[in-house]
Amino acid sequence: MQKGFIRNTAALFTAAFISKALGAVLKIPLGNILGGEGMGYFTTAYSIFTPVLSFVCAGIPTILTRSVAAYYAEGDCGKVRKMRQCSLLLAVLAGTIGAALICIAAVPFVCYIANSPESLPGVLMIAPCALFCSVTAVYRGYYEGLSDMLPTALSQVIEAFIKALLGVGLSYFVYANGIRLFGSQQASLPYAAAAAILGVTISEMCGMLFMLIRSRNKKDSFRRYGGKMSFAEMFGICKDIAAKALPVSLGAAASNLLSLADMFTISNCIDLSINLFPGEWSGNPVIASGVAGVGNFMYGCYAGMIMSVYMLAAAVSGVIGRCAMPRLAAAAEKNDRSALSREIRLTIKGTAVLTAPLTVFMAVLSDPVLATLYPVRETEVSVSVIPLAILGAGGLAAGLLGAVSTLFIAYGDFGTPIKITLVGGAMKLLLNCAFIIIPSVNISGAAISAVLSNVICLIYAVHIAKKRIGDDIPYISYALPSAFAALGGGVGIYLFYTGMRDTAGTLGAMCISALLGTVMYALMLFISDSKDCAAALKMLTRRKA
Repeated sequence: MQKGFIRNTAALFTAAFISKALGAVLKIPLGNILGGEGMGYFTTAYSIFTPVLSFVCAGIPTILTRSVAAYYAEGDCGKVRKMRQCSLLLAVLAGTIGAALICIAAVPFVCYIANSPESLPGVLMIAPCALFCSVTAVYRGYYEGLSDMLPTALSQVIEAFIKALLGVGLSYFVYANGIRLFGSQQASLPYAAAAAILGVTISEMCGMLFMLIRSRNKKDSFRRYGGKMSFAEMFGICKDIAAKALPVSLGAAASNLLSLADMFTISNCIDLSINLFPGEWSGNPVIASGVAGVGNFMYGCYAGMIMSVYMLAAAVSGVIGRCAMPRLAAAAEKNDRSALSREIRLTIKGTAVLTAPLTVFMAVLSDPVLATLYPVRETEVSVSVIPLAILGAGGLAAGLLGAVSTLFIAYGDFGTPIKITLVGGAMKLLLNCAFIIIPSVNISGAAISAVLSNVICLIYAVHIAKKRIGDDIPYISYALPSAFAALGGGVGIYLFYTGMRDTAGTLGAMCISALLGTVMYALMLFISDSKDCAAALKMLTRRKA
């Protein structure tokens, strides 16, 4: 089942583009419908869900992908089939437990941790996603281990389309009928947010059903190999998968606990800052607009609007890592030093080539981007421009951190990513508290702490990689040409945009300057290091050996 690498990469990039665009179709109209307050309720529900989702969806599929890639390379199709069966069994169990835990923890979470009782309907709506996503993730991991990215791509597009259609539609229906249903549109905000989350849950269920139906119709399940498993054999394989998956799951859950840290620190630190420094907050646009819950409002702006836009660019690095994982794992399994060095170079260079310009350009154009996407939310935009610019400026560090973490997993080292994540989480929590409480900084402090923690973790991760994988690999140096070229392109975009804004208008100047900046970036990249261009081209054209 030799799949061309060009097909895999093209499929995932196309799916990522479509799903992120459709995700924006969900989040951006929601931001305009719900505003900062309603997005606070929406993102609070997600903040309890994402750590659970990461725990049940990260470990088992990662182990499955790596194991399937290794067994299939050896021609052991019986082991491939058994790994899939046992992984699905564990996924159903983990997903069911995760959904139950969300339901049990919903009331104490929204009342005592999030301090947002209005978010309860949304939390209950999102709980079943844990089961749906867990099963879907195993199927994706299985096919990715076979170097077939098409099922993952198709399921992502299906989920994103249904999520955008139902999420926006149901939320708008509830909000538009808020006076009739709840007495006022303000009172309908928690239920409009929950309606959007219901659309998310339905979309995840449809994604799972697609994978189930597709797996029945394909001949790549290897049913004819290996025979029937005994209970003892099944228990042994499940135990081995669970033992290997636990560190990965813990690391992924810890990583997404950062969303909980943001939820808790942003809202509470801003409310505390207002009480401690009321005079310095008097001129803040949020206070001037008469918003009651300033902390929840600003948290909604950061997690629901700023991060939604930022992740459109930041998600690229994840696509590169997923495409590279089977090849990295195969090279590590064979201890092929030459192949491993080549794959590491392509992974890091590919991540830098694609992540650097997107994040830097978003930083430079944060004001017109937000103003264009949220035209009816002037207050939200005014407090979101600087944080988005800060996140974009430091986006390359986050992308490279993900790429280096992929190397550890390919080597079977699942403990190091946990350590790195815990270091980052501790730094994020401390820096949030230190910066957000400053009135002039407020939610920009969350962006500053995110960038600083990513830089610290990247330095730590590279230090460990040099010791364990090899100090002859110039990890950071691979990314420098892309970083310098993106910086030059960003300066060009700023000059183009400011020069054309008055004549071409905001939207026209933004599009033209982005196009010219991209050309400038490509030229500077080619001049600074033509190998970067060759690496990116090779990733898109090379076939699996």
